[in-house]
Amino acid sequence: MNKDIIKVLLIEDNELDARLIKEYLKNASRHKENEASSTMYDLTMKNDLSSGLQFLSTDDVDAVLLDLNLPDSFGMDTFFNIYKKKPKIPILILTGLCDREMAVKAVREGAGDYLVKGEVDDKLLRRSISYAIERKKSEEELLLAQSNLEKKVQERTIELKERYDEIEQLVFAISHDLILPLVTIKGFLGYLKKDIASGGRQRIEIDLGLIGDAVERMEALLVRALDVSSIGKLSNKREMVSYGEIVQEALSLTADKISASEARVIVANDFPMVNVDRARIVDVLVNLIENCIRYAGNIRPRQIEFGYLVKEGEIVFFVKDNGMGIDPISQKDIFSLFYRGSDAENSHAGLALSRRIIEFHGGRMWIESSVNNGCTVYFTLPESLTMQPGL
Repeated sequence: MNKDIIKVLLIEDNELDARLIKEYLKNASRHKENEASSTMYDLTMKNDLSSGLQFLSTDDVDAVLLDLNLPDSFGMDTFFNIYKKKPKIPILILTGLCDREMAVKAVREGAGDYLVKGEVDDKLLRRSISYAIERKKSEEELLLAQSNLEKKVQERTIELKERYDEIEQLVFAISHDLILPLVTIKGFLGYLKKDIASGGRQRIEIDLGLIGDAVERMEALLVRALDVSSIGKLSNKREMVSYGEIVQEALSLTADKISASEARVIVANDFPMVNVDRARIVDVLVNLIENCIRYAGNIRPRQIEFGYLVKEGEIVFFVKDNGMGIDPISQKDIFSLFYRGSDAENSHAGLALSRRIIEFHGGRMWIESSVNNGCTVYFTLPESLTMQPGL
């Protein structure tokens, strides 16, 4: 037989009423004895507020039956003294006919229910205690859900503020940075006209080269703007795919650059399965490969390694190089969309956008690096599944 034990604290100074409540709870337990599951009541009785509070300070109970008028406390103060200390415990008010209005007020202030002395029997008492406990559980679950919702709203508000700030910075940066190549184009178009008129072929080639460089800088800025605007548009239909296939696709797309850099590529075996927007994760790896090549420095032979490890039950992927690394001071800004570091010509926007893609998948991205000792970019992808042997 399965028995649920409900611990009840009765605070009542009237000995006759207390004895009656005790008998009712015994009867309630007795009526259930022959059923497959039964509810038993563990009743503790106190005759004043101070002893009741002392008991609650050391013992847990499921419900309190409380007479509002006690030798050391009277009326609503009796209820509030317990409710403020134990708000999560359902409190049922015991009241006489003349105090019904006060009992109703106590319910409005947070009491679980009220029972009128002289109108209570074992069934009503049992039902009221059960309902009060369940109602309090529902209230706690609702408060928890509300708290979680408020937390999510707050986190989302902060996230939207960060996105707005980045977009605002991007608009400013583009409007500012586009002026320089436009001025270059405008100026050299004037020179180009003069050089064409004079027939100076060498000067014409120089003019065209500088104009072409300016156009490429403008294109890079516009591509960054497009990347930022579309970063959140992940496919709703993700797919389960071997992470190894994603690595091979990224390597295929960057094969020419890898070959030109003479980099050695190391790829782990038996990669896990991941549930992702495949194209976006390929973009992440392409960005990381290009960074490994761009910031390799004079290290020879160059090396790029793809792998994963299991840390505290979580699968962590990594892309590691043996390049010139990143100094500790720069690492805190390396994921900023507009960070350039000491090299004003090279933007780290690819790294910032890559982390954004990982975060949209619900993962995290971070780096470990030191100067002249390479850089390792780590990231997680939720719902990563370790492949079974033979798959």
